[in-house]
Amino acid sequence: MQLNTTVHNIGNKKCNSLDTNYFFKFVRENYLNLLPHTAVTFRQSSGQPHSAGLCSDIFVLSRETTIRSQVYVLCFVEDSKITQIYMVHNLNNLKTVINKTIYSMNRQLLLSLVIIVVVVCAGAIVLISIASAPSPEPTHVSVSDDMVQMSEEFYQSIDVITDEIADAMHDVAEELSTCTPDDPEAKEILRDLFDKYPNSAGIAWVSADNTIISVPVYSMDHVLTSRGFTDITEKSFTGRDVILTDPVMSNVYGMVVCFIVPVYAADGSYNGYLCFAHLPITLLNETPDTPYYKDTKYELWIANSDGTVFCHPDLSTIGYNYYTNAFYRGPGKSFSGIRAIIENNEGTTSYEFYDLSNTDVVEKVSIWKTLSFGGQDLRLVLLNYPYKVPEVSLPDTVNLAEITDVTQALYLYAKKYGKGATLAAMNDPSGPFSNTGTKIFAISTDGVVLSMPSKDKIVGLNRINYQDAYGIRQVATMINRVSQGGGYVHYYSDPLSSKNQTILGLAYVLPVDETWFVGSEKSVLNHTVSFNPDMRSKLVRAVQPLQEYVNVHGKEQTLAALNDPSGELINPDISFVAISYDGKLLADASKPDMIGDDVFSLVGPHGTSITRDLVLIAKQGGGFEYVETRDADNFMLSLTYVESVDDEWFIAGSIELSSHPIVLS
Repeated sequence: MQLNTTVHNIGNKKCNSLDTNYFFKFVRENYLNLLPHTAVTFRQSSGQPHSAGLCSDIFVLSRETTIRSQVYVLCFVEDSKITQIYMVHNLNNLKTVINKTIYSMNRQLLLSLVIIVVVVCAGAIVLISIASAPSPEPTHVSVSDDMVQMSEEFYQSIDVITDEIADAMHDVAEELSTCTPDDPEAKEILRDLFDKYPNSAGIAWVSADNTIISVPVYSMDHVLTSRGFTDITEKSFTGRDVILTDPVMSNVYGMVVCFIVPVYAADGSYNGYLCFAHLPITLLNETPDTPYYKDTKYELWIANSDGTVFCHPDLSTIGYNYYTNAFYRGPGKSFSGIRAIIENNEGTTSYEFYDLSNTDVVEKVSIWKTLSFGGQDLRLVLLNYPYKVPEVSLPDTVNLAEITDVTQALYLYAKKYGKGATLAAMNDPSGPFSNTGTKIFAISTDGVVLSMPSKDKIVGLNRINYQDAYGIRQVATMINRVSQGGGYVHYYSDPLSSKNQTILGLAYVLPVDETWFVGSEKSVLNHTVSFNPDMRSKLVRAVQPLQEYVNVHGKEQTLAALNDPSGELINPDISFVAISYDGKLLADASKPDMIGDDVFSLVGPHGTSITRDLVLIAKQGGGFEYVETRDADNFMLSLTYVESVDDEWFIAGSIELSSHPIVLS
């Protein structure tokens, strides 16, 4: 593989070689010589480029280093000469430098312009050669009157819900003006806002002295460590009264978007900011016929003008960037069509790309408008294309022992032959794992799909934010399970052609080493099961009053009420428990004889550490989990919602979803 330029002038230094390896070494020695490194291998990589252009070549030189953060070296190459070179220290600065340099040229980009990016990180140096082209004009296509109307309704809906959230936050910020961070009233004010929005992942007030108050407790700890939050000051709100962040990661909920407004004290001085983390997909709830994309003939998604995905029916893609993710440089004219949308405020166009099942390449007719909010220009995109619901194959008989046997066979194969040979064997249609009767997969412990023969189009994608029908992050749960040595993971597949039907599945996973794991999965039943998405909000709204009860009546009176089978807090549809972080059962009206017992080692029928998982979720701020129990005849699977009360104990509510008589042998 060779670079597409012949002579590179960098100051007074000249590199005349066509050989990529030589050029890479030249750049590294001349411009990265302050960074400790030891080159070990050279290879071509399928990594993800960091630029707003078209990727032509990507190269990786592995190295050993003590560096803990990424450094980007940008080389702007024009007419076979490097005209400008920069070193920057984060992706946001990288984008800024690229954009400012391009637009400072004060002319349309020439096709000959090349951007070379050297990415220096903890494990590798990545050299990216990118040939940029002018922003594509959308190819205007005719769309139906219904699409036009739906697009306008989509715009109005997002406009209303974002303004509503911002207004509610400003009201809360005003209430906080008379409070100090240690004022108990401040927490109650935040609680009222959280209770108003059951789709919130958490709310926090970060005062001017960096004191953090969050509801629920711990819910915002991970979010507030994301890049950019520590840089928020009063100046951040110059010219605007609300900030909408790019998607950031919440430990329990996956990708969230944050609304941020300033807080001012009664004397008018700046006293920090209020941060509200919202689940992106629920921004679509007020849009007609959403969020269940298969209930409408349209697909809806939202991205900003930098190409970052804010909302999409495939939740695992939230946070992806259309420019930097190689997946979007896939079939047909996909990337030029997507660029036309991202780089133009409104219009209609069509482009070819995979359908939502990542199975067929289809032509997508699109219409979009732009909503400017919180410093973001949001492209609100509505797509129309023929969607064929994937055929679902359910077994006539179910033998769940198969998934255990297959996963163990994969594990032993990987231990004997290594990673490369195992992935090759898994992908071989006539290989040793081609007829297992289960779906097999291999995934890295950071969520990247390494092999999945049943869905080979998603290999290489990070699916850590993938969510099942009830919003449980299936891959993230698997990663948690393998960190404990492996085990079983339940899931409800994406809704099928009807929004109230899904498949109950079970996977068994084992870690090969600390970097990747193998697994297999199949349906628990030979038929579909009913699915009710309202269960999530029903659970949240049932647990929220318990928090209010604690605030009013205190811990002891709350526990007494939860332990009273005929008490005022008992709900016939929902079971409540209270547990301390050290595993002591504090309340459970159905198990009076166990109150005070240590239940930390409690496991489910398939070996899942029930209490340990619930404690982990509570300490991360709360969220949802499947809990499996059994009686004499059946296994029962419940959806459980956990909320931390303080730094000592938490409350959880559970509602049964399904039961089955399958016994795992």
